[in-house]
Amino acid sequence: MQTGCWLALLTGIYPLWRAWQANRQTSLLHAVCWATLAWASWTVVAISADQVSAPALAAGRYLALCLTGCAGVAVLGARRPGVVAWNFVVAALAAVNLLPLGEGVILGKSFNLDWLRTVCVAATLAVGILNYLPTRLALAAVALLLGSTLQAVALIVPPSAAEPLALPLQVSWLALALVPWLAFAALRRAPPVPGEFDALWLDYRNRFGFVWAQRLREQFNRSAAHAGWPVILRWQSLHILPEANSPDKDTQTAIMSTLRALMRRFGPKEVRY
Repeated sequence: MQTGCWLALLTGIYPLWRAWQANRQTSLLHAVCWATLAWASWTVVAISADQVSAPALAAGRYLALCLTGCAGVAVLGARRPGVVAWNFVVAALAAVNLLPLGEGVILGKSFNLDWLRTVCVAATLAVGILNYLPTRLALAAVALLLGSTLQAVALIVPPSAAEPLALPLQVSWLALALVPWLAFAALRRAPPVPGEFDALWLDYRNRFGFVWAQRLREQFNRSAAHAGWPVILRWQSLHILPEANSPDKDTQTAIMSTLRALMRRFGPKEVRY
């Protein structure tokens, strides 16, 4: 089963490559790069799990958890201008979380994880997972939650109590291997949406997650109220206000133009999965 898990992890390069293609002209490109680093770390750890010592395996597992959290945090800065500078924030976060590994290398100490650093890494992981739970990527987020939680438990328990974790760890590897594929399938097989506005909005919402989508929704609704348009953007779609007539053609054009203008800092709509 171990071999099957790391083979499944290796196949994750395809959905990640497709994600890079789809987002190479958007502000999410840097987040995809961080996600690729995290995937590479998990793959190396899975392949080498039976060949390295327990401390080295724990260090690799911790590194992969830190990079996975960084990928989620990178999404929060995915807006131009500033998306490049945000990488320094993410790198600083990675440096802080990786201090236990640095201390081991510099001071010659064995890898030791205290509760404070555990909470910090767990918080960064929670950011990315919670950001995508209200979107079509919810199943991928749940798989990431399951896989990373079981891997984190393996870091906390003492080596003498690690034997009962053999089966849960296999489950965690499988869950982590499925994350890129679940995300890819969710976006690839999204149901058709009637209307250009809703298709554009849902594509953005599912890619960027709750934080940016909620902010854009609030900005659009303020613009709509200021212009006197009889519409409101809800989480699932654009709605006409009760007892209001459907917008005329000119108003519909203005509504679309406003949404596209609000999305301008994130990248072109034409590049899709």
